[in-house]
Amino acid sequence: MALGYELESVLGGSPCRGAVRLHLADGVPLLRPEDQVFTAMLEGWRNQQLARNLARSTVEGRESTVKAFAGYVSAYP
Repeated sequence: MALGYELESVLGGSPCRGAVRLHLADGVPLLRPEDQVFTAMLEGWRNQQLARNLARSTVEGRESTVKAFAGYVSAYP
């Protein structure tokens, strides 16, 4: 993962795998961690599907299905 090593040299500190440091600040707690993690997970999944060149309607349908299921069971995966 070359990106992780590039982030390490730019940001300093420990090696960074992925892009979490681009979205979260060190030492700042999340206000609603479950909501924010679920939203970030769906965004990442959405981006992954779009990168695979899937149709937007397919991606939006899948995303709405997961959101509806999470609302139905009143819990996060």
